[in-house]
Amino acid sequence: MAHSNYFAPQSAVDQIKRHPKYYLNGGDVHFLVENWIYRVHRYFFERESAWFREKLGVATPAGQAPKGSSDSNPFPLEDINAEDFSKFLWVFYNPKYSIYDATLEDWTAILKLAFDWRFSEVKKLCSRELEKFDIAPVPKIELYQTYELDKKLLIPSYIALCVRQEPLTLKEGRHLGLETALLLATARECARGKPLANGSRSPTAADLGEDDMVSIIKEIFGLTAGPPSPSLTPLDRGTGVATFTG
Repeated sequence: MAHSNYFAPQSAVDQIKRHPKYYLNGGDVHFLVENWIYRVHRYFFERESAWFREKLGVATPAGQAPKGSSDSNPFPLEDINAEDFSKFLWVFYNPKYSIYDATLEDWTAILKLAFDWRFSEVKKLCSRELEKFDIAPVPKIELYQTYELDKKLLIPSYIALCVRQEPLTLKEGRHLGLETALLLATARECARGKPLANGSRSPTAADLGEDDMVSIIKEIFGLTAGPPSPSLTPLDRGTGVATFTG
């Protein structure tokens, strides 16, 4: 007698579920991320993102429903995970409006999606929030370069690497990239080029003032245009009350 196999794996369709937090009444676009259906407001995506305006605006063949119109015909978002997409949606559905409280890892995940999908205003928000964290110079430079944030915000990090006694390590150079590593090496030499009292030049320490160091960095990295550079003093740490909860 044949027995049903209770341990047979479920099909992909059977495993798809509505997201417990971001399946919203009144939402008018359905996204599929991993095995979760999100129902959210199309407005945010078309207003903010040229990428989504293009993708969601593709003409639908006659007789077919457009992608994203229902649970059975969702718009698939590939190569991302549901946790990161939920973090991204939190930016728009934050119940405390413009007051945010999330970790560095959360903002990095949000920034990646904002960069990939061309959400320029979300990128600016990420930049403002990232500036509240104390990030070591090399990881900060790598992060800001990867996602094309304002290089003027990196001036304190560049200076920190110039004035420290130790040169860049090979591992640090790989993280920074060849161009940045070479520019930093040039800036370090300039910072150590000031003659000492006996006429020699210091090979190990940079003792220039802050204004001089900022000028050197701006010139070498081509940051002469634009608004004033950020202060080298630590930022005040805000106390956000709207915490990302997934």
